Amino acid sequence: MTLTVVLLMALVAAVAAVLMLYGYRLMRTDAMDRLAVEDLALLKGRERRRAEGESPLQRLARRQVPRLRRLLGPDRVHALQRRIDEAGRPDGLTVDGYLERTAWWALLVSPVILVLLLQGNVLMALLGVTVPVIMPLSRLAAAQRKRRERIDRDLPDFLDVLAVTVMAGVNFRAALARVSERFRGPLAEEVTLTLQQIANGASVRQAFTDLRRRSSSEPVAQFVSALLQSQELGAPLAESLQQIAEDMRRDSGQRQRRAAAKTAPRVTLVTSMVLVPGALVFIVVGLYVGADVDLGSLVGVGG
Repeated sequence: MTLTVVLLMALVAAVAAVLMLYGYRLMRTDAMDRLAVEDLALLKGRERRRAEGESPLQRLARRQVPRLRRLLGPDRVHALQRRIDEAGRPDGLTVDGYLERTAWWALLVSPVILVLLLQGNVLMALLGVTVPVIMPLSRLAAAQRKRRERIDRDLPDFLDVLAVTVMAGVNFRAALARVSERFRGPLAEEVTLTLQQIANGASVRQAFTDLRRRSSSEPVAQFVSALLQSQELGAPLAESLQQIAEDMRRDSGQRQRRAAAKTAPRVTLVTSMVLVPGALVFIVVGLYVGADVDLGSLVGVGG
């Protein structure tokens, strides 16, 4: 064996050792530390958790996603995608991410359900089966409701500013972009996404129809309908926007009055169940003490 071959083998062994040590170091370090600040800002929710590393339970839950997709079918998957869009895709949530959460909860509560069945507690086991469905769905429904309420609150002011901008002579798309930059929140995000769809070749009708589909807000549906009518029939857009804003403010006031009317009985119930018994106990004890009544004789304890 020549000296050249020996040196070459030693070099290969040294490179292999260095690569092994480097790989071990990467395995022990946090992947997030190797990302730039601008890259960290792009990561949301599920992607951030993947970059940080996942537990074996999460990996096992992700393997169940294709099976859950087949179990739901295309129609239910489409309906689930619509609900996620209406919720604003919180933390970058997708259908696969939602199904992964469902599978994660199912794997988490499966041992508890098995123990309950072995103990013969069928009712509690059936309630445990509903946990994987209720937990992700309740979180999604809460995000959907908050987003809809935020859009309903911001839309009247958005339309007022948009109407003034259009009456000032600004092109409608440019006015939408300018007003969206001024506002923050889900409404501005949806309008910006709609403008990006138009810029990438989608028709105005298709882009705003998608906007209406992504939102469960009734005022947004009215806004889209008025916009499409003005585009197709030549109706004055600024007047329509102002009228819609006034109608939405009136409807918002009516909803708040109805909510206040529903709150009054609840407050009365809480007062009756909590405050009144405590006040009665306080008054009765005060009367006994003030009247110098021997409480020992009342309860049968002789002095």
